[in-house]
Amino acid sequence: MSTTTNLQTTTTDPLEIVSTFIVWLVRGLLIVGDYALHSFRRRPRVDLYYCFDDAKAHMKVDLAELLKTRVPSLAAGGFREAWWLPIGDTQTIFSVVGDFSAVDPIVYERKHIQIADGGLLTIDISPPTNTHPIKEGELVVAVAHGLTGGSHEHYVRAALTHLTAPIESGGLGARAVVLNYRGCNGSPVITPRLYHAGSSDDYRTLVSYICHTFPQSTVFGLGFSLGGNIVAKYVGEEGANCPLSGAVVLANPWDFKRGSEHLEQGTFLNRLVYRYVMGGALMTLLNLHSDVYLSAPSDQLLVSHDYIRRTLSHKKLSLKEVDDLWTAPIWGYKDANDYYAHISSSKVVDNVSIPLLGINSRDDPMVADLTLPITEVERNPWIILAVTRGGGHMGWFEQNPDGTIGRWYVRPITEYFRALSECDLPARPKPQFVVSDNGWVRQEGRDDVAFVEKAYLDSFDTFSSGTGESKLFSGF
Repeated sequence: MSTTTNLQTTTTDPLEIVSTFIVWLVRGLLIVGDYALHSFRRRPRVDLYYCFDDAKAHMKVDLAELLKTRVPSLAAGGFREAWWLPIGDTQTIFSVVGDFSAVDPIVYERKHIQIADGGLLTIDISPPTNTHPIKEGELVVAVAHGLTGGSHEHYVRAALTHLTAPIESGGLGARAVVLNYRGCNGSPVITPRLYHAGSSDDYRTLVSYICHTFPQSTVFGLGFSLGGNIVAKYVGEEGANCPLSGAVVLANPWDFKRGSEHLEQGTFLNRLVYRYVMGGALMTLLNLHSDVYLSAPSDQLLVSHDYIRRTLSHKKLSLKEVDDLWTAPIWGYKDANDYYAHISSSKVVDNVSIPLLGINSRDDPMVADLTLPITEVERNPWIILAVTRGGGHMGWFEQNPDGTIGRWYVRPITEYFRALSECDLPARPKPQFVVSDNGWVRQEGRDDVAFVEKAYLDSFDTFSSGTGESKLFSGF
């Protein structure tokens, strides 16, 4: 007796299951192989978006022209992905699972500064000031990392080894100061407050600390992924008073509401992998520091201790679910969408008044095209948005001539900062400070921006990263 099979029937024949799997595996390999072949043959391209109108007339430097003549990696070169990382997903996944623990070694000096709200900021400085004394007028780069990351991340080290290298070796000869967000990379949490994707207040304190500690310095901003949003948001909030001479933001999500919709409803990997990986990374961080919240007095929290326990007991949450259950209520927002609306840097792009370069990838699985603020960029002469064909999310892996793998973006960052430092841009207004007898430094006109260096465990110690001693989770 024959049996009719319809689309709703689920096969249980092991041979059929295996054969089906092999067929789909072969199809997948053929697709990837075909894409790799086309990727190898196609010319690299970067789409540049900038302002064309007469709004530039008052500017001493045409940023688009500066980029075209002084940043060849964007204007002429472009990005060509390594042949074996042909699509955005492979670039993104490799940035997380690849072992970069023994490449781009760098030495940091760690300091802790107590700030106005009672918390501690952990900053890592390279090269250390005890081996490379502070010089008046030096270049300093204020760095913000990605989700649950830190100064140890390879995507940070890759850029900083180029930026801090001596000029005669092709570097910028700069000093880098990395802000490790509260709770990240060994940063102690002493108050019931961590950070979120729009925590520009801590970055503002970092920039003020740099302006006070490194007098007469030229300060640039550099942000990766979530840190790109923080840097761009800070620049927009400061407007014409921004003390940075320029900034670069890579893989910035820009519009978190649209980005969240893409992450929740986008590709197969978005729905089943990425959103849970990022949600899981945040939950791991929250559980690591849960005691600080559970031991805090109730009047210091916007939610109850019972609510915190229930939220932290969840085993699997997507990024938006974490933002709905934790981030929004703990920071006083109605829900995740309300939180996204308030913290997106796309909201303040019109107010940017310093040279800002954004670099995004067209095939970034986490930052969709629709999140890019192209319309806003094209009416603000201070911003250039460069969009590569490939690169994934914080990948941009290319094959070097010697066969090794490298991060392409280190070249446009270095070229852009070098071009800005050598052109005739007007000096930026720097904050003024009042120093009290107890060592506290307060920015004039901003009672919320104050700091004092504090000895805390590893304060003032130097340590190495990228020398093979550890392999840590790579935060997005």
